[in-house]
Amino acid sequence: MALQFLGVYSPLAPDARLDCWRQVLRALSANECAALRGFSHQSEREFLVGLRAFLQDWIATKLEFSQDAMHPPPPSVQTLADLLSGLPVVHQEVVFLTLAGYSQATLEKILRITPAVAGEGLGRLHANYAQVLERGEDRCLWPAAWLGICRAARADGQKDCTPLRQLIRILDGQTNWHEKSPAEEHRAKCLHCLELWTSLLEVVAWDRARQPWPRDKIEPLIVDIPRMPMNAPKSLLRRLFGR
Repeated sequence: MALQFLGVYSPLAPDARLDCWRQVLRALSANECAALRGFSHQSEREFLVGLRAFLQDWIATKLEFSQDAMHPPPPSVQTLADLLSGLPVVHQEVVFLTLAGYSQATLEKILRITPAVAGEGLGRLHANYAQVLERGEDRCLWPAAWLGICRAARADGQKDCTPLRQLIRILDGQTNWHEKSPAEEHRAKCLHCLELWTSLLEVVAWDRARQPWPRDKIEPLIVDIPRMPMNAPKSLLRRLFGR
């Protein structure tokens, strides 16, 4: 999953992505996994959303705006808000994930929508972002700018924003209309909640599609993780990787 996200949100070549993920694992395991302790551990999906945010923030520190495409120019928080204004929620999701770097084919899998619905949602992008629509691969054109937008959205949560745990319940169909409708109405006007919701959809989609890696591929990635004393409890990172 991490390599999928690196493929979308960074300009790195495949071999460099592996090295990048190795460095991220070192950062996660530093200071007795202090960063990991800040993640929510109530459910796997909550944990994966936190991991995705950490990975994005880590990638952002390694990027330069000069690496972003110049044509079309990257969106800003304000231009993104203008693009989303007045759109139905599902079309907002289409626009957001398209600008994030996903092709229409992948969008249909993430959102579980038909090509017709995806096409309707892309209509507002034709005027200024035609190059984005022509892309056949999953890759953000402006990783530095886009990760900045995502970080700003994550930092802009308000008291009335829907908690991630409630979004998971909505996704799982565990809420009634009286709970779901206000959350959707709020999300239609809140970039923080839209970013959180689409990040949940992303991790669920990639988790569904992932294939287990053999041990000989995992070992080189975690070889530098500090080893705990034999009688010490295993850290969360070691439990996740079975060490």
